[in-house]
Amino acid sequence: MDLDRRVVVRERVRWSDVDRAQIVYFGKYLRWVEAAEAEFFRAHGFTYDALTGRLGIFMARVHLTMDYRKMARLDDELSCWAELHKVGASSLHFTFPIERDGERVVDVKLVLACLDRATMKPLRVPAELRSALERR
Repeated sequence: MDLDRRVVVRERVRWSDVDRAQIVYFGKYLRWVEAAEAEFFRAHGFTYDALTGRLGIFMARVHLTMDYRKMARLDDELSCWAELHKVGASSLHFTFPIERDGERVVDVKLVLACLDRATMKPLRVPAELRSALERR
């Protein structure tokens, strides 16, 4: 991974992220993942508008796993970033570490599939995107 392009998203846990015990509700971690994914693409020259408009693709989330290591609580500052591990023919394979003070809280694995915006059918990763990602 090109550490010069790593964008770490840091944000505190909000009331809307926690349950009655003030522990982060499991599904809320995806908020950090979504932000880190957007910043990853932006750091490689692609906003979501560019993906859909210029390249004519949607990136569908087709596989997600989350391994919970520690609890996070209200007002904890969590850090998350995207690590691209594989550019397949029509997919991108990521991990998203989520940490608190350098200690792993959650490990997230996510696979995105490239879809043609008009037909919603699988499409090869466009050459322009592949080239930008392979320069990482």
